[in-house]
Formats: sequence, structure tokens, C-alpha cells
Amino acid sequence: MNYFKSFLLTLSLLGASGVACAQVIPQDNPETLVKELSETVVTEVDARREELEADPQKIKTFADEFVLPYVDTPKMARYVMGRYWRMATAKQQAAFVDAFTNTLLRSYSRSILKLKVTSIVVEKMIETREGRASIKTEVTQADGNKSTVVYRAYLNKKSQKWFLYDVSIEGISMLLNYRKSFASEFQKLGIDEVIESLVVKNNETKLAEPEES
Repeated sequence: MNYFKSFLLTLSLLGASGVACAQVIPQDNPETLVKELSETVVTEVDARREELEADPQKIKTFADEFVLPYVDTPKMARYVMGRYWRMATAKQQAAFVDAFTNTLLRSYSRSILKLKVTSIVVEKMIETREGRASIKTEVTQADGNKSTVVYRAYLNKKSQKWFLYDVSIEGISMLLNYRKSFASEFQKLGIDEVIESLVVKNNETKLAEPEES
């Protein structure tokens, strides 16, 4: 699923600075948020590659502690469910948010070490409307491939902090594709079955299990 690779790329760009600095990233400006989260990724992922490969659980740990505070997964989950969010009970909503978040972390932990980024340039930030912004970046990988990655952020009025909630690579929105995919699953299986399927997959799949050579 190409759209999922978008999210993996997003997390790989954002995750390393948390491991490197263990510091709180400012969330008072969306451009600064993306810039500061991504600036250290190239050197820090490479510097810790052996450590993370030796103990893959650390990938999930720093994602959970340092990436998720800047990514609004509950907001993402609500959007992904679409009209089914309003049909779901509070218990089902909470269960889907948890299962969806764990699915992202599971796939992220298995894929981050495969991505090698050599440069990230923040090109432009546009405030699309009050409290909403898009931040355009150019990402160059080790094989020379370049991608235009646009992050979408919103301002939480209560906390007055900016959070990331979507990413597009070459014009393809990860969140929109997720919504389309899950809409089909919800229609065929129902809310409980979709949640149960995610939980089973999350429990059966070991996080970042190293591949045998």
C-alpha cells in the first residue's frame, strides 16, 4: 500500500530527533515543528542504526515516547473511520484509536531501518486557513530519489500547540487513502470485526522482528 509508505516515511523523518535529543520540540509554529523534528534525522538514524537493529523494541519505544506526542493519531483515526465514527459507540471509538495507533507503530518499527534519507529541505509553509497549515519539503534518499513531501498540521485551540495529522507524497494523501481502504472494510465486516482484525494482527506480529539472513 503506497499510502502507508507515506506514513512510514513521515515517522522516519520525525522519529530520530526524539532519540537523539530526548527534548521537547516547540509546537508554537508548524514550520518550526517540521524543521526541528527532521533536521537531525540523517545523522542520528545512521548513528543509532546498529543499536536499533540489535534491539528493535527501542524503535517502538522512542516512537511511542517522542513521535506520537507530535502526531494526532486520535484525529487521524476519527477521519479514517469517517461516517462509521458517528455510528460507533464510545468503547468502539476508543478501541479503534488504540488498534489503529498500534498498527502504525508495528509497521513503522519494521520499516524505519530500511529507509535511508540523505537530506530534507523545508521549502514552504502555507496557512491554508486559520489553524491549518501545510508544510512542503523535499526529501532525498540515498539512492538519489527525490520526493515532495507535504505535511498537514493543525492548531489545537485548547493547548495552543500544532500537531501533524496527515502527509502527502507526490500529491497522494496517506490519510485519504486510509479512509477509502477502511471504508470498504467497515462496510464488509462491520466495526467490531475490523477492530478485532487489527488487534489480532498487532498481537501476532512481533515488533520489528529481524529478518533471517
